[in-house]
Amino acid sequence: MRKAALPALLCLLFLSSCESTFRIPGEERTILKNIAAEYYNIAEGYVGVKNYSKAAEYYKLAMRDPEIYQQSYYKLARAYALAQDWDSAKSCYEAMLEKDPENMNLKLSVAYITAMRGESDEAIKMFKKLNEENPHVQSVLENYIALLLFVGRAEDAEPLYFSLKEKFPDSSKIKDFSKQLSESVDNFVDDDGKDSGSDGTGNMVPAAR
Repeated sequence: MRKAALPALLCLLFLSSCESTFRIPGEERTILKNIAAEYYNIAEGYVGVKNYSKAAEYYKLAMRDPEIYQQSYYKLARAYALAQDWDSAKSCYEAMLEKDPENMNLKLSVAYITAMRGESDEAIKMFKKLNEENPHVQSVLENYIALLLFVGRAEDAEPLYFSLKEKFPDSSKIKDFSKQLSESVDNFVDDDGKDSGSDGTGNMVPAAR
């Protein structure tokens, strides 16, 4: 009786061990994928309520899934920028730009973040080059002008302003730029820009997106 019971007992233990120790093939990958997707959704929720620092934490967790790594990393970089964590944002965008060196949007984001970090001279060089390489991209020209005005180089911004008016007459920044130029440049004449009712901020257009 004991001899017969022993194999049955071992079999029972083996079956029990299988259920508790071994996973169904592919189950672990599915679990990881589901958890990462949940982290990603939580991050998106935090972005929705503008808690960008918290969103960044969950995007980093979502990056554990290789399938959504790149997407999560891009969103992580954007969250850093929106949280005004410029050092972290620049590191992320530069890493992406290294892999995709011809991506104009990434170049624009790096230039914008460089300006936000207070590196005005370097940012101006970046925007100048971007504007020369992409003369028909409105956001590049707008940010270039805004930066020049911000650092007190209104005379350099003036010809670019008229270029903006000619190329992009519907730009929402024209009135603001006109007001700032009229206050900073002697003999500045721009009839279209008078009595704009602008607040005169001429703020840079967020490029990290």
